[in-house]
Amino acid sequence: MHNKKAMTTAYVLINCDHKSEVIREINQLQGILESAELDAVYDILVKLNLGTIEEIKETINGPLKQIPYIKSIVTLVATSG
Repeated sequence: MHNKKAMTTAYVLINCDHKSEVIREINQLQGILESAELDAVYDILVKLNLGTIEEIKETINGPLKQIPYIKSIVTLVATSG
């Protein structure tokens, strides 16, 4: 039996201006596993992995929302049962 801390994963969809600048800022945040530019309704997809849903909320409502050029954010939290 392994005793490792479970991590919570969230996928964040972002609408923004200046994609490359926003991605550069995003990649400096704690817990970011991946980020990619999209050619879709949303401009950027981010995979975020932290210990709890509360930590994900704090990251999104704090440092992520403070990044210039972000217009809107949609967060999808993945849970395993």
